[in-house]
Amino acid sequence: MQRTITPKDAARIIRKKPMTKSIEKGYIAHGWSEHLPAVYARAAALFAENAQASRALHTHLEQLLPMIAFYESLRTVTGSREQALAFMDQWAFIEVEKMMKIARTVMKPGLYRLVPTVCGWMLDRLFGEKAGFAYRPVPGGRKFSVDMTRCPYVDTCARYGCPELTQFACRADDVTYGTLHPRLIWARTQTLGMGGECCDFRLHVKEK
Repeated sequence: MQRTITPKDAARIIRKKPMTKSIEKGYIAHGWSEHLPAVYARAAALFAENAQASRALHTHLEQLLPMIAFYESLRTVTGSREQALAFMDQWAFIEVEKMMKIARTVMKPGLYRLVPTVCGWMLDRLFGEKAGFAYRPVPGGRKFSVDMTRCPYVDTCARYGCPELTQFACRADDVTYGTLHPRLIWARTQTLGMGGECCDFRLHVKEK
């Protein structure tokens, strides 16, 4: 069982995660700071509802549950689902993109070659059954070739009535892996969260 997360704790988590940190900044930029305490309280309530989640799953919920809290608030603040999604589209990836600028610098000496191996090493640790994922290796695939057949981001968003929110987790992968290095090929063509039959993760180094 996870410890109790208060609204104050939820605010700290929001500021630690790049996507929710960016969205919080968007609220402030739009003069919506008065709505933030309600977002923190809702995020804390969502954590309480998911208190029995495994430690592995909780790592992902720390990113997703505050996103849900923001999205629910945005539908009220902006007046529609479409405007809420447009706001998130504008703000959600700002901090992620800043982080990737730094990551691309680190990749230059040749470390990009290790990324597919590292992804394989992380697979069971971060994206295994204990975290709510299910996947199948692709026979004969390149260095990192996996089909994800179940995703807790999809399951959780569906449970809270916001399946359209899953796209932001999917697109965060594109921003992250798709921009690391020109010779690191990110070749995912579909995701569960955007209506695909699976998430076909493909990541390999383009040889000269």
